[in-house]
Amino acid sequence: MIDIQTRLIALICGVGLLVFIVELVRRRKLKEEYSVLWVTTALVMLILSVWFTPLEWLTNLIGGVTPSSTLFFLALMFVFFMLLHFSLRVSALERRLVALVQEIGLMSAHEPGPPGPPAAPRTEPRTAVIVPCFNDGDLAREAVASVREDEPVEIVIVDDGSTDPATLECLAELERGGTRVIHQANTGLGGARTTGLAETSAPYVFALDADDLLEAGALAAMADVLDAQTQAGFVWGDYVLFGVQQGSYRSPDRWLPWTLTYVNPYPVCSMFRREVLERASGWQGRVYEDWDLWLRLVGLKIHGVGFGGVVYRRRLHGDGRLLSGARARHQELYEELKQRNAGVFAERAGLRRIERPSAWKRLVYPIVFGSRKVLPLRIEAALQRTMMRIGSGLPG
Repeated sequence: MIDIQTRLIALICGVGLLVFIVELVRRRKLKEEYSVLWVTTALVMLILSVWFTPLEWLTNLIGGVTPSSTLFFLALMFVFFMLLHFSLRVSALERRLVALVQEIGLMSAHEPGPPGPPAAPRTEPRTAVIVPCFNDGDLAREAVASVREDEPVEIVIVDDGSTDPATLECLAELERGGTRVIHQANTGLGGARTTGLAETSAPYVFALDADDLLEAGALAAMADVLDAQTQAGFVWGDYVLFGVQQGSYRSPDRWLPWTLTYVNPYPVCSMFRREVLERASGWQGRVYEDWDLWLRLVGLKIHGVGFGGVVYRRRLHGDGRLLSGARARHQELYEELKQRNAGVFAERAGLRRIERPSAWKRLVYPIVFGSRKVLPLRIEAALQRTMMRIGSGLPG
């Protein structure tokens, strides 16, 4: 048997490792892809330090001499697989480095011409900002004021059937100040955004919820990304939280079509090419309308790129607004998503080959996110709050 002192040391080491890994992820010094392995290791150490029976059972199963020898064997296997994993990663990076060096060599072979004249100031807006509003007049005013760019921006507020007198007065004041406001009967967020799409003309479109705030210069920076990457249909970024909870969310750094059939890791407030949104018929529905749009873009074989920085500030409320109610009906809404995007879900195997998710993700996501009967809603909400406090995104 392993004595109490040894167990106590294992418990302290496990807790210390877990705290250390969380801190590394929070500071963005360790990617979630690798943090899952280390967090799992820390949890195994914690379990074995307080519950010794599995180790004894495993010792008997493999014919070990003592539990201590079994621990040593497991440690050796862990080190072996870690070395193998990083050898594969280093090999892939080496191949990528060779390709980049070759590309740089080809670029340097062409002598650059003389610098041209400085670019003239833009007179036409590149980006249209759509702000749907339902009884959120004061917040909509803050959202519009947060659009601070060194180039013209087309802004339209879509009043989605507001009935609050203070909101109507606030929208009238914004109209008098020059902000365009479109009034319509209530259709929900999807319908309001799609109305804004039809009422604007700029080549790029950004959806900004009335209770959120843009970072200064974010629109021009995202538009520059789409200008440079002509094959990308849209661009997304990170956001920080304010309101009832402080924190941040780090979006995926690449397009994940297979992951989208299980969970939506992309922010609502993203920038799209107008022709992409028109081809996808805009946003549809009252809830999960953003997830539904992402899935339709997957079906259209349209991909995007990550901005790699904070784009906006997302306000969290404590009054159980629309998203909270949708989470309680997740299984029903998820089935509706599957029916509306049946072709995408039928191609999961092909999407998995395109995305190439890690082995643990291929195993865990269908179980945890597939039917949502395994992970209770309260536990999922607690995990999301923790994830946003430490400033990470979905692992994998």
